[in-house]
Amino acid sequence: MRVAVIDDESLFRVQLKMMIDKISSSRDLHLEVEEFESGPQFVEALGERRFDVVFMDIFMPGMNGIDAARKMRELSDRTFLIFMTASDDHYPDAFSLHAFDYVTKPFTYERIDYLVTEIVAHTPIDAFFIKITVGNVDEKIYLKNIISVTTDGHYLEIHKDDASTSRVRMTSGEFLEVVGTDRRFIIVNRGIIINIDYIGKLEGNEVHMQDRTIFPISAKRVSEVKQKINDYKFNNN
Repeated sequence: MRVAVIDDESLFRVQLKMMIDKISSSRDLHLEVEEFESGPQFVEALGERRFDVVFMDIFMPGMNGIDAARKMRELSDRTFLIFMTASDDHYPDAFSLHAFDYVTKPFTYERIDYLVTEIVAHTPIDAFFIKITVGNVDEKIYLKNIISVTTDGHYLEIHKDDASTSRVRMTSGEFLEVVGTDRRFIIVNRGIIINIDYIGKLEGNEVHMQDRTIFPISAKRVSEVKQKINDYKFNNN
């Protein structure tokens, strides 16, 4: 995610960037932060690139944050916009510009962490990926492209929809921790994780994947697996 921080006070820019960098590292998120000291500087940058998240100070000399946000909205209505100010006098303007939230200065790490968590939760699911290291090479794998994950000794084999497989030293538990609350991924048996989106059919105690792989469902997990699949499909139809 590309994040813009616009504030004429360098102290707040530096503090916010440090907080976002810390959140990015602790949550294993890919957040790139770019700082701007004025509205016009930010608007000029919009001619070359877009931002997923914008933290905008309201009171700035020259072009204030409300006007800069209006310029941004002319180009993008999907950016998460968070206004920052020491006063709450501009709530109506923030609402009209579809602001995601409104942060009062001085802000805390906990407040910014909460906001980033909420934004990630509202981000389209297809945008999420994991980063793994294979040898000396970093690989980015989008979760939407993962069909299944199987254990092989101390390694996981990640099977993808392009018929390729990536092998990484990781446990099943560590993989599930990385994907977090993504309900597409469920354990069907010891060392076997599947992506519900790639299920072809369920037949008895077996799950048939679209790539023609067949996995046995643990007898102790049959009811739980079927319930998770039904709940997921019900909530995503």
